[in-house]
Amino acid sequence: MKHYEPKLVCFSCKFGWGYLADEEEQHQHIKNWVPIICSGKIDAVHILEAFKQGADGVLILGCPEGDCHYQDGNFESRKRVLLLQRILEAYGIEKERLRIELSMDPEGRTIPQMVKEMSDAVAKLGPVKKVKERARTAAMAHR
Repeated sequence: MKHYEPKLVCFSCKFGWGYLADEEEQHQHIKNWVPIICSGKIDAVHILEAFKQGADGVLILGCPEGDCHYQDGNFESRKRVLLLQRILEAYGIEKERLRIELSMDPEGRTIPQMVKEMSDAVAKLGPVKKVKERARTAAMAHR
C-alpha cells in the first residue's frame, strides 16, 4: 500500500510565529507555509480556495488571546474558523481538517512540529473526497 502524505497549508501570523527565524530556511522545512501579517486577515475565501486547490487540511497559527497587534484579528479568525468548520461539515468534510492555534513562537521552532502533528491527524482521515464523489457514494448507499 502506498504511503499517503496529505497536503497541508499553514498560514502563520508574522507577529507571533517565526518572526525571528529566517523565512527562506523555514520554507525549506515547511511545505505550503504562508506567513501573513495577521491571522485575522485570512479571508474565508483563502481557506476554501486552499481546499479547492487540493489541500487536505489547513492550519492557522495566530497570536495569543489578548495579544493581537491588530486588536482582535485573532478573535475574528477563530470565529471564521468555527463557522467554516460547520460549512465544511455540511459538505461532508471533517471539521478536523481546519484548525487554528492561538499561541506564540517567535523563533518558529514549533511550526514544523505542529504541521507534522496536523498532517499525521489528517493522514488518518485520508484524502478529501470531492463533494460530487461524496454525494454519489451517499446516493449509492441509499439504494
